[in-house]
Amino acid sequence: MFLKIPFLIASQEEFKDSKSKILQEWMAFDSPREILIRHEIEPDTFINDYAGSVFDYFMGVIAGETEIGNCPIMQSLLAYLKDREVSADELFEICSHFRRAMVDFSYDANLNSKALFGEISYVFDKNFRGILKYYTDTIFQKEQEINRNVKLLSEYKKALDASALISKTDMNGNITYVNDKLLSLCESSESEILGKKYTFMNHEDVTKEEQEAIWRELKENNIYQGTIKNKKKNGLYYYMDATIVKINDPHDNETEYMSVAYDVTKLIDARAEALKASQAKEYFLSNMSHEIRTPLNAILGFVNLLIAEDISKKHREYLDIILSSGENLLSIINDILDFSKLRSGEFTIESKIFSLHEEISHTMELFVASANNKDITIVSFIDPNIPKELFADALRIKQILSNFLSNAIKFTPSGGVISVSASCENRMLKISVEDSGIGIDKKDIENIFTAFAQAQYSELSNYDGTGLGLSICHQLTEHMGGHVGVQSELGEGSMFWMEIPVDVHTAQCQTFDDIQNFQKLKMVVYIDGDMLYQHESFLKYAHIFKMDITVVESLECEFDVAIFVHEEIKQRFKNEIINSDKKFIALMSKRYDEYDKYPHIGTMSFPIYCSKIHTVFEELLYPEISATYSQKSAQKFQGHILVAEDNEANQELIKILLNKYGLTYDLVENGYKAVEFYKENSYDLILMDEQMPVMDGNVAIRKILEYELQNHLQHTPVSALTANVIKGAKERGLLSGFDSFLGKPIVLKELERVFLTYLKVSSADSKFEENDASELVGIIKGLDTDKLAKELMLNSDELLMLLALFIKKMATSLEDLQNAIKHRDYKKIALCAHAIKGSSGNFRIEFLQDASSEMEKMAKNENSKYNYEKVYIEIKNRVDQIEIL
Repeated sequence: MFLKIPFLIASQEEFKDSKSKILQEWMAFDSPREILIRHEIEPDTFINDYAGSVFDYFMGVIAGETEIGNCPIMQSLLAYLKDREVSADELFEICSHFRRAMVDFSYDANLNSKALFGEISYVFDKNFRGILKYYTDTIFQKEQEINRNVKLLSEYKKALDASALISKTDMNGNITYVNDKLLSLCESSESEILGKKYTFMNHEDVTKEEQEAIWRELKENNIYQGTIKNKKKNGLYYYMDATIVKINDPHDNETEYMSVAYDVTKLIDARAEALKASQAKEYFLSNMSHEIRTPLNAILGFVNLLIAEDISKKHREYLDIILSSGENLLSIINDILDFSKLRSGEFTIESKIFSLHEEISHTMELFVASANNKDITIVSFIDPNIPKELFADALRIKQILSNFLSNAIKFTPSGGVISVSASCENRMLKISVEDSGIGIDKKDIENIFTAFAQAQYSELSNYDGTGLGLSICHQLTEHMGGHVGVQSELGEGSMFWMEIPVDVHTAQCQTFDDIQNFQKLKMVVYIDGDMLYQHESFLKYAHIFKMDITVVESLECEFDVAIFVHEEIKQRFKNEIINSDKKFIALMSKRYDEYDKYPHIGTMSFPIYCSKIHTVFEELLYPEISATYSQKSAQKFQGHILVAEDNEANQELIKILLNKYGLTYDLVENGYKAVEFYKENSYDLILMDEQMPVMDGNVAIRKILEYELQNHLQHTPVSALTANVIKGAKERGLLSGFDSFLGKPIVLKELERVFLTYLKVSSADSKFEENDASELVGIIKGLDTDKLAKELMLNSDELLMLLALFIKKMATSLEDLQNAIKHRDYKKIALCAHAIKGSSGNFRIEFLQDASSEMEKMAKNENSKYNYEKVYIEIKNRVDQIEIL
């Protein structure tokens, strides 16, 4: 729009040239400066960011380049000030002093013209009218928006009031508002609540410390979320799941607290009832487990004592089976009791690296005795092509197999056969158990894996059982990503099978380094009559091992080894082979000892598997490897061992033994160092004490397993060194990740068992020197030195050195124990007693072991009634009896 402002146009250049002076004059007035400072805008900032642009806008209007009344820079200023509540009067005051600065400049520049002053006021008024309109429109829009928000908030409030418990307090915690829903829940009136401290609503169960914690969190974080227990007018309780927030006014001043909560009383009560029921169940299961374990511990304890005696090979095998059965039962007890966890989804699968050949063979052997009692033969074929090391939950796989075998024995009549087979293709493991039993009717097969279901036909009426086992199997396989199945016909037997996905950790199969030695042998299988089926299991393995084997009906031929079935031969034939100079292997449906004293006749009882075949052939071809310890013959091994053991005497004994077995080693005194050494070195086996300072063995093995997993390393086998083998430690250790267990005191047979499992046998001379400790008679008092030397393969110097360490260790331990007892430091008492137990174990001082073990247990339970002083004196007296003269 064209404006008639000739004087302004004529003076425009003078104004432009004096822009800086005019702006400084504008900000020199007190009034606009105070307004800007009030709204936290520095005058210099205003000049730089706004005033200069306002001046340029005016000059543009005068030049006819800009339309008057729509100053964009003033709109920007209004937008900047929108949250500061600038008033119209303040806005006018700022703008009017711009006009005044322009007028004052015209006087100072001698542009004295009434018309010029009028034109300045004209342009200013026109412009301010546009700014005022913009300001008014903005305020109107805000009011409209506020009205909409108020209406929306009103709807929100209705919704909250209908569903939530709403209350407010002032900054001091005095209640200022409660909605009707909260009043109804409290069964109180508004007048009974308003004005009172909020804490008066809290139930007596809410402590003062908990109340203070709520307000402390509010002050620190401006919000609190949690469950609060309150009380009604009648004293009854209710629970609120509350969110409390701090409310600020537009000036960011704290004004009040607002609580939005929901009634969760029923939920909390239901959870409490469920927890109570769960605790009752856990208490029952814990007591039940304890009651079962108590007699089992006694059984296993005496079995361990018997194994250490000088007994026949047959009886030793029987005791091994009893020991394995008892230990397996400890694990199975927990598996059965975990049925509820399977149903609730709380059950977890714990995979680890394992040898399927070892696990299945051990599991089958557990059932041989019960099968033999019914004259049932267990035959097997565990495919040697199955990789040596798989990754899955071995314990659960064994549990399923055990259930299948148990059922097969139960439902197979006397004289029957049970066949176990296992194969692995495309990382899918399949294990089946086939029996020649009574079979299952078709109408019952579809429910056979349902909990508490059993076949209903009359043939099963004489069989007891809950029907729980197969349901557990079904659920276990589902947890492992597999499935179970059954094929059966009534009267024709049944075959149960499982398919489990597994990972292959080591692709090498179950063959042996010295298999070529067996392949060179000329073998014959002697059959007298129609009993070839009894040889089938062995012939399958022989075929895969590529053995040179021929089936014959007469032994009038050339051979290196002849295999026959013990139960099918006549006495005359038996007499001939006993007196023969050739080698034989007798296959047996169960273990007999008729041939044990004949080194040229090996025995192999069913079930047959790879390691059993290998062992029998080695014993037959190299009889010296099966010699007893009294012959001072043992194998040497290849490998580098990490030993974690804190007891100094035990350290020295282990060092001596490892040297005798031809092994190299690193030795550390706690679990922390064991982990560090493992990360820096390569080991073939780790021997880990369970109880050590700094870090115990269970923690250390978990850290080693985590390190292996993170770095994709091949698993290094770990054997626990524990004095608590028969007290549930194996069960706990399996969960921690141990692969094997060595008891304290160390038994060489068990030590060699671990070495044979995980290390390569050395070709070096395996003969140990004769250890005659008779020269120590009269030098050492209080110990059976001859027995120790024989059992631990120690010479006189080694025994003297270990005993000196033991006496030194005992002096320190006894002094520490006496001080701990004096101050009733139960933790220290338990540690000292454990050290005495560990030190005395390998010296076979049973009294010290038993007494210190009992004291350790009492101290761990903080039993104040136990006579620690009396037992201490007894322990000290026994130690004082041991002397080196």
